[in-house]
Amino acid sequence: MLEKKNFHVFRNGDRHFLFLTVPVALFTVDAETWGVLRRVLAGEPLDAAGQARWQEASDFAERFVARARPAQPVRGPQDITDKVVAAYLFVCQECNLKCAYCYGNEGEYGKRGRMSEDVMNAAFERFFAGGDGKHYVTFFGGEPLMNFPLMEKTAALADNYREQGKADIRLCIVTNGTLYNEKIDAFFRQHISDVTFSLDGPKALNDAQRVAKSGASVHDQAADNIRRLTDEAPFGWSFRSIVTRSGCDQVEDIYRHLETFRPGGIGIVDVDVPKDSPLHIDDAQYRRFLEQIVAVNRRGLASILEGEAPVAFEYPFYILYYFVSRSHALYHCNAGTNLVAVTAEGDVYPCHRFVGTPEFNMGNVADPDLKQSERYTAIRRQFIESTVDARPGCSDCWARYLCGGSCAKYAFAEHGSIAPPVARHCQYIQTIVEELLPDLVAVMEEPAQRRKLIDRLGEAVRGGEADTRAMGAAHVA
Repeated sequence: MLEKKNFHVFRNGDRHFLFLTVPVALFTVDAETWGVLRRVLAGEPLDAAGQARWQEASDFAERFVARARPAQPVRGPQDITDKVVAAYLFVCQECNLKCAYCYGNEGEYGKRGRMSEDVMNAAFERFFAGGDGKHYVTFFGGEPLMNFPLMEKTAALADNYREQGKADIRLCIVTNGTLYNEKIDAFFRQHISDVTFSLDGPKALNDAQRVAKSGASVHDQAADNIRRLTDEAPFGWSFRSIVTRSGCDQVEDIYRHLETFRPGGIGIVDVDVPKDSPLHIDDAQYRRFLEQIVAVNRRGLASILEGEAPVAFEYPFYILYYFVSRSHALYHCNAGTNLVAVTAEGDVYPCHRFVGTPEFNMGNVADPDLKQSERYTAIRRQFIESTVDARPGCSDCWARYLCGGSCAKYAFAEHGSIAPPVARHCQYIQTIVEELLPDLVAVMEEPAQRRKLIDRLGEAVRGGEADTRAMGAAHVA
């Protein structure tokens, strides 16, 4: 008989659905079968007719699983080597903005400073000198362009590594877009592979949250610079927008405004602040936020099927990709496995979100034996072993393989452990599955459309090389 953790039933409008967790499949069912399966999940007793219907549904599921192509994990513990595929370099722990929601203390992360060439060289030597293929370096801060001279030296070193056959290093950047000159423009076009711009939507909304220390309008300055930098740009680029209480009913406006820049992707996420913060989104507001996210991504899905370029690359696009390719996500991202963050002083953390959290300081790049140290390997092991099948609260969730678990940093902040899921993340993923997967049912029945959908979704999730989830899908080393 079907295990409860391996199926789920839900309604969407007047339609009833059965979702199978293994391998990954969705079926329409009649209302009676749906009702019986709901009672099974709730642990309610069944009459004779219900028992017969339950047996029939279980037999159907078992036959399907027996003949279906098994789902393959995108990346499992056995695929992870000691190779660091990607690193965030905190080249500047200073910022010219003071964003209301900044989790990094205005980009300083408790230790204001700028990365030296010695630290940068040491980071390359520790992580990229093995001659083992492609790597990704993301310039991060604070505002990384405030240490532009080091970025130039980093690009020169990356070129040197490539010429010597040590490593093929692609350079990415996360920037607020407020700094621009001809040298920066030329640098982006010559050296940068992918850019993530931080902008929170229309002028009034953005400037209420993203405040320049100089008092100038962040939106106007950033918007002008972004348009100049991305004009006929040879690199991929996207937006990252934070929604707070004041903007939780304006997702559509944010999306439409950012869409006018014609980006490759738009990431719209809710703010990560304590519940007593005036920026916090309460439960009712969060439900409205999710409704808008669903609507925006539903249009993004339609654009894929119509042959247009989708630009709403939220978690839904990963979920849909995992579904149509029948893949299993065992991890939320690459944090701590083949992704690290290096601070201005050379301290190493599992990702940019953990910087400044003492429990996750993995050591320093000045240590030639860093990757063999007990602390480094022990922290990595935590993350490697933290698959959805091992995480309490995830291992018995019906949506686990379309999710990969919630962010480890969010989990640690809420629970003091990287393992348990975060309730809102679960709500987000399960809502997206129930709202968007039914839109795929008809499409999946047509082989040509199915192939097109897989190809286009693959392009979408791999569109931003700087995104850690995308790297998880594209690189299994």
